Amino acid sequence: MGVLSQYIEKPVEEGGAGIATVQVSLIRPVSETVKPPRALWVPFPLGRPLGPPNRPDVQLDVLRRTLGLVNKTAGPVLEDYPDTLVDDTPPEEGWSCPVTFPSAEPTTGAEAAAAQLRTEAQLLRPWFDEGLRTRGRTTVGISGKGVDSIEEMVDILVRFAMDGSMAVPDGYAQSMPELLRLLTADVRAFYSEAAISKPGAGFPDPEALEEWFFLETAAGGVIYQVRERLLSADMLVLMAHVLDDDDIDSRLALLPGTAAAIGEGVVHKPGISRELLRETALAYQEGLIGRLTRSFVPIAMRDRHDERKKTTAGS
Repeated sequence: MGVLSQYIEKPVEEGGAGIATVQVSLIRPVSETVKPPRALWVPFPLGRPLGPPNRPDVQLDVLRRTLGLVNKTAGPVLEDYPDTLVDDTPPEEGWSCPVTFPSAEPTTGAEAAAAQLRTEAQLLRPWFDEGLRTRGRTTVGISGKGVDSIEEMVDILVRFAMDGSMAVPDGYAQSMPELLRLLTADVRAFYSEAAISKPGAGFPDPEALEEWFFLETAAGGVIYQVRERLLSADMLVLMAHVLDDDDIDSRLALLPGTAAAIGEGVVHKPGISRELLRETALAYQEGLIGRLTRSFVPIAMRDRHDERKKTTAGS
């Protein structure tokens, strides 16, 4: 964002927008290196740029100080938020998801996987509704449909993960595979908002919530499979353009050696339709290949899932 703000502030005649920008910085060394025009560093953990929960006084103060930087005409400006905040949040029990899911059973088909996800969604729905009642808002809906369509959303994800289906039900403006990214965001928002809605429980940090979703839920497992299928299509297109393994790893932001290790299996992997390959080839031509792959699973979670599978298989 710091780099982007520099371009936004450029005069129109130099290709910018000529608009002053401000930002909140959570990692001071990064801001010192990037040198954004105006930034306020805050001493809060990742995921809480405006301060601790249930402290509107602090959150409003952070916003006022940040927006106040717009009056600084000479930059770069990097100011520090006073690191004197006393955390007076009362002790709470450790966080845990309000719902205990049935033990995950191996699924061999799209219908079985979809049924498992529908069960999760049904168990979480009362907690989601409680959170919506308390907060009065939700971030579910960027796909174009709301929480009442969550089971339809997971069905689309499952069909793509299992069979590579590119079919889009009525009511969605986006086509596949771009729609997958928006559906994933809505499903993650639904799970997260339900999981944090247990009254009286400690609020999870972002890492704990991320680990729970990707390592403990069936939905997280399906999203891994969605990413793997998209990754396979990306790799096939790059192989067809005669890129070597190291270049493929670089283009797709993979660990060195990944393409060499899984490339042969990708060639023989079923369920990569011509339609998906066509969309992937178009993304390659536009210089956008890999954009979807990187948006599904956070980098920190990619290897963790594989490690969990190996541990489970060896036990």
